[in-house]
Formats: sequence, C-alpha cells, structure tokens
Amino acid sequence: MRSAEYTSGMEYSRRHVTIALPGFPVTPQPRGRVRRFAVYPRGYAPVDALIGVPEDPQGLTLQFVGFNASLGPWEAAKLALWASLSRTVVVTCELPGFSRYGHPLPRRIREDLLNGDPTPWAMATLASLRAAAQAGGLPTPKTINVLGFSMGCSLAVAALPTIQALYDVSSLTLVEPISLTSRTIGRLAVNNMADLMRLLKTVPRNYPSSWVWKVSLRQLREPSLRFTIADFLASVTMLASDDTGVRMDSMDLPVTNLAHGSRSKLCPAPQFSAVDSRLASRGVPGITATIDNLGHDCWHCLPALDALARSFDNQISIPTGGAVR
Repeated sequence: MRSAEYTSGMEYSRRHVTIALPGFPVTPQPRGRVRRFAVYPRGYAPVDALIGVPEDPQGLTLQFVGFNASLGPWEAAKLALWASLSRTVVVTCELPGFSRYGHPLPRRIREDLLNGDPTPWAMATLASLRAAAQAGGLPTPKTINVLGFSMGCSLAVAALPTIQALYDVSSLTLVEPISLTSRTIGRLAVNNMADLMRLLKTVPRNYPSSWVWKVSLRQLREPSLRFTIADFLASVTMLASDDTGVRMDSMDLPVTNLAHGSRSKLCPAPQFSAVDSRLASRGVPGITATIDNLGHDCWHCLPALDALARSFDNQISIPTGGAVR
C-alpha cells in the first residue's frame, strides 16, 4: 500500500488490521464526479445530498454522516475518495434537523432521541437517502453497502432492519461508533473535546496533497449548518447511551466492518474491542481496523481514509441493476 503499513491476524471469522501512517503521505486525488443537490423526501424537511460516482461503479453505498457534517467541498472530497476506492456509487445526505436549511426535528423524533431511541431519526435519514438516490437516477442495486461514521453509526444500525427489508445488504461498515457505552453528557463532552484537540495535529497531515489544500479553502466559504439547542441536546443524549452496541447484539448482521482510532476517546478501545469480540463469538464476518496514533479525527485525515478504504476494498464491491423504486 502506498500510504500505510498493515499487520493482520485472524480470529474466528474476523480479520484484524492495524493501519500505521508514515509521516505525511500524499493522497492521490480521486477520479470520478460528485454532485450536490437538495432533496425533498415525502413527509420530511429538505436536506442537501451528495452522490459520488467513480469511473467504473460496481455497486451502491448508503452513507450516514456524523454530527455537523456540512456537505460542502470537504465532505465531497472524502465521499469521492471512498467512492473511488470502493468502486461504488456513494449516496449521503445531511442529517434531518442539522442542515443548512435550519428545519428543526419533528417533536416526536426529538422525544424519542431524549429516550435514547434513534430509530425515527434513522428512518427520516433513510428517507432522504432514498430520495437522493431516486433524484440522482441511480439504478436499484441487487445488494447495497451501508457506511456510517460517528453519530451516523447509530443511525445506520437503527435503520439496518428496514434497509434489509428493502435490499440485500452486502456489508455494514462502522467507523468510530460512539454509542457503545453509557456515559453522562458531561463525560461525552470531555471526550469530544479531547478528540477535537487532535484535529490541530491531524488536519495538517492532509496538506502535502495540493488538491486537498484547495478543497479546504473552498470549504471556508460554505455556510454553517443550522440546528436548535433542543435538537442538539436530544442528539447528544442518544449518543451518550449504549444503544448501538446493544442493538448489534440482537441483530441479524451482514458482513460487518469496524474501524476506530487507537487514541479515540469518543470510541473507547475497551468497548470497541468488546463489540468486536461479540461479533467474533457469533461468527459475524468482517474486518476490524485500528488506525494507529489517531482518534476520532481519523475520518478527517485523508491519508487514513485512503488506507482504511483500501483495507475494506474486497468487502464492499457489489453488482447493480434495475431501477430505483
């Protein structure tokens, strides 16, 4: 691999990979195209969406983004990179209630989040993703992949049973899932601050790639997302629970890939390893990747994202066909 060294071991049906980034590697600019547009899912407020199409697409990935993910040039660059390396069309959208349009969450969704249940919010996000795929004229795939980062992992897992009822799900990939352990909102805030501080060292690792520097400058001109304090508190209340880990224990899971940064505070190593062990004991196949010397910031380090997508490559390539319903 150009940008990382890998070590691996086998336990049951799971392969374990450690990604070590050497210095400041250059990340090749992905080929393909990314389109941004607004979608208007029936029964829900509009959100912005992105569709990334690689040169030779062989499948479809639905991506659930993390908190405060503005779908400007920066997210578009990461989406294009994942699409190119996975060889799948990647569809993502803003999270309902957290968009540039500023529409708040419906009261019932907020109340469920305060009770620790992200399912209605996940359904709203899934409706937006499906609306984006339909508006983009994408064919209905025989099978799809599901990808989540951070808060998006909670929504991806909550939406998975519905997605499985609609499609044959080839793989589930969770990067830095947060809701694996119960903690107070105060502790979650402290953990978040620790990982945010790492960005000061991580973001400069992107800049040996001149195209990334240009993308970063364009992102500065993007408007911020808008959301209410009530919706923010509801979302972090859910994140402070162990909902994702508990749900996964009782779900019929496809190939399930896990990834986290070795220094992450939001996705603590003991709880992350415990989930991996429980998957192994159930015989759930997949890859478990640890990105050395990074934390929650690993998703914002393009060399790490490049290496991670390459390590998952043979788990996320699938055929397509048909028309979106």
